[in-house]
Amino acid sequence: MNQITFLGTGGARILVFKQLLASGGMWVEMGSTRLHIDPGPGALVQAVKRKLEPAKLDAILLSHAHLDHTADINSMIEAMTNGGFHPRGEVIGPRQAFEEDPVVLHYLRGYMNGIAHWEEGGTQEIGEVKIHTPVRHQHPTETYGMIFERAGTRWAYIADTNYFPELAEHYQAPTIVINTVLLEPREEIAHLSIPEAKRLIEEIKPETAILTHFGMTVLKAHPWEIAQRLSDETGVNVIAARDGMRFEIP
Repeated sequence: MNQITFLGTGGARILVFKQLLASGGMWVEMGSTRLHIDPGPGALVQAVKRKLEPAKLDAILLSHAHLDHTADINSMIEAMTNGGFHPRGEVIGPRQAFEEDPVVLHYLRGYMNGIAHWEEGGTQEIGEVKIHTPVRHQHPTETYGMIFERAGTRWAYIADTNYFPELAEHYQAPTIVINTVLLEPREEIAHLSIPEAKRLIEEIKPETAILTHFGMTVLKAHPWEIAQRLSDETGVNVIAARDGMRFEIP
């Protein structure tokens, strides 16, 4: 089974603080490998609510160190390791997230098998899954998207970033998940907007594009209506993720 469970589709500070949408990140199962990506506020509660078992996680992955992506990282480490009584799993993220502005408490670091760091153009291997970080994103803190591969399956997660011309060439995959915070581009905010997501979809030409990590302006504009419009305009199957949605990766 290759499946993504969306433990939250909310992004941007105000929407997250009000919990208008959940903000627990994504739970990924690829074969026997279980991964949790970007455990933001409420990740542990959302995982348990969806009858997922954190004690079976193989790794927790961070795209970057901002609060809406890391607030529950320590809770998830505790849950993954049964409070340290069963040391296991890894945490992988930007070096900055563990050194310059650390998000993982020091007493928890011995609970895991290890901490690893993303590098531009690098690859990490967890269980059956290879995870590539092709390019450093343009964001206020060190940030990486990810490409996941297992036994012929390939999908991409485009994390928070400004749009830049080379972005699409780094995330060629049949399925892409795009963090889409803004309804329209805002030069002072380093996040993707709906028009920029459309441009990426047209450039990458995936079979399926999933929009998530919505800000307030996108939520008010009804993400499901936006996705339908983008499907009509691009000819690609565009889906607006919903809290709790499960997606089978082809």
